[in-house]
Amino acid sequence: MWSYILRRLLLMVPTLFGVTIVSFVIMQLAPGDPELAQLGAGGLAGQSTQTREAYLIQKRDLRLDLPLVFNFRYFRDYAEPIAIAAHFLGRTHEEIVAELPDLARRAEDPDAARVLAFLRKQKIADLQERLKKPALHDRLARAIFIAVRNYCEDLGKHGVPAAMAMLRSDRAGRKEKIGAIRCLNHMVVDPFVYTYSRDPSEAETPQVLNTWRTWWQRNEDKVPQLDQDQRKTLDERFEALVALPSRSQQFEELEYFDRSQMRYFAERLFDEDSTLDERVVASWALRLHVGKPLQLDVPHNASPELVRQTAENWFAYYEPRQDEFQPGFFKKAWYTITDTQYAHMLVRLATFNFGRSAVRTREPVSRKIWDAVIVSAPLMVLAELVIYLVAVPLGILCAVHRGQWIDRSISLGLFLLYSIPAYVAGMLFLLFLAYGDYLRWFPMMGLHSEGADQMGLVAYFLDYLHHAFLPVVCLSLFALAGIAMYSRTSMLDVMGQDFIRTARAKGVSERQVIYKHGMRNALIPILTLFSNFLPAMLGGSVLVEVIFNIPGMGRLSWESIEQKDFPTLMALIYIDAIVVMFSILLTDLLYVLVDPRISFQGRGKTA
Repeated sequence: MWSYILRRLLLMVPTLFGVTIVSFVIMQLAPGDPELAQLGAGGLAGQSTQTREAYLIQKRDLRLDLPLVFNFRYFRDYAEPIAIAAHFLGRTHEEIVAELPDLARRAEDPDAARVLAFLRKQKIADLQERLKKPALHDRLARAIFIAVRNYCEDLGKHGVPAAMAMLRSDRAGRKEKIGAIRCLNHMVVDPFVYTYSRDPSEAETPQVLNTWRTWWQRNEDKVPQLDQDQRKTLDERFEALVALPSRSQQFEELEYFDRSQMRYFAERLFDEDSTLDERVVASWALRLHVGKPLQLDVPHNASPELVRQTAENWFAYYEPRQDEFQPGFFKKAWYTITDTQYAHMLVRLATFNFGRSAVRTREPVSRKIWDAVIVSAPLMVLAELVIYLVAVPLGILCAVHRGQWIDRSISLGLFLLYSIPAYVAGMLFLLFLAYGDYLRWFPMMGLHSEGADQMGLVAYFLDYLHHAFLPVVCLSLFALAGIAMYSRTSMLDVMGQDFIRTARAKGVSERQVIYKHGMRNALIPILTLFSNFLPAMLGGSVLVEVIFNIPGMGRLSWESIEQKDFPTLMALIYIDAIVVMFSILLTDLLYVLVDPRISFQGRGKTA
């Protein structure tokens, strides 16, 4: 048996691999951009800086800026495309409009031809026709800006070395350097990390420390000194602040500090003996009262000094990370197949690190799924218990009394139940048993009453059963009728076998014939249906959960499809595939427990 289990487990690997490929291809072929869809009407990204930044963060997180399967960008030189992009991004809308007539006249010139070739690759609609008509240059300039910006966003980190080279070049003018800075802002989102995330970890500490050390090295002399009395008072306040039970309370208390006290928080942040909680609070204080001191963008009319200071901030970010942006040959070759959309998705699935949701809330996918599972699983377990504890005995009862009034009345009732869809039953239950002018025996929606968290254990459980009764009944009715009729058919087939007649001829009591010989063999076909138990338990029911306002797996699946939340969808498909395969394996093992004649020892052997 163990060798059979091992073979089945090994077969799961290529099966899951195939599932991920099919799911990935379907999602790539789906119309619409899952990120642009989150930005509102028309999918117009960039309506505000904050919205655009959130869009880019999500895009980087989902690796949508990478090639699908193979990534050859590490081997390409992007100096010329970035120079052209910087040229357009470093100029105002009016300046671009003024350049378009000259660009149209010099179409055959080598420099102009390179610019036009770059713009054609950006797939700007009707580029040639609009370029020839001055009346259309205003809208064309806007289209060029958007196309160049999107090019930088899609290119991501691969264009950073070329942009940094422009900033270092003495031959690049002020406008070109402004354009290079703006290219970097589109290629790299939030290069400096000022604070920790909602769930702080030590892995975030190096980035936070590097950011504030860069600021501290340039501004230490400008920050007011603190005397011993001030330090003692701040020590007491800081310890009390760290001891507060919630992050929100800590953040509220930080507002009572001021910028003159930031030397203390900087020193606590850099202190090697500081705990993670202390560093989190210190970084929040600096972020609140100092802001984002490392300027990364400049206006079109920026002075040479401002351009120089901003370029230095980018150098401070880039220099410690040059190996990341310019890896060696072997790393480049490795990244060709590993630094792609599919590869990153495969790693996330294999390690069960599903990342964050693509919706605005940016919740971790694992947490979303777990919150839905703990809602759906109890309901589905209760429903399955009702189904099997009621359906199997009813089916056996009908088979034993075949053709009698018991069989006919139960079969009629089962056929009626089978004809009622779950969502119809749910609406009828709500109408007649939950609200309106009829019986108000059950609550309309949800699984708990208001204030249920304050109840005792027994009261809480009874309240849950009261709310869950109607959803469980709706989930049970359709399957109950089907399994009951299936049990009846299976039992009738077994009762006509020779070994049943032999048992009766030997004088075995009818009870033993039915329960010991008949029912045990009749369960084998029924166990085949049991393979749907685990997937159903995790899958939930979309319609029932929507009708009763239950935030379970069914509703989560529907919302993920509706919102094009691809990370959550991929995780759901992956988990469902694993559960289905394990449920089939569990069913095979149950065959052996029910019927000792079934064995895996002789598989593959011939007589």
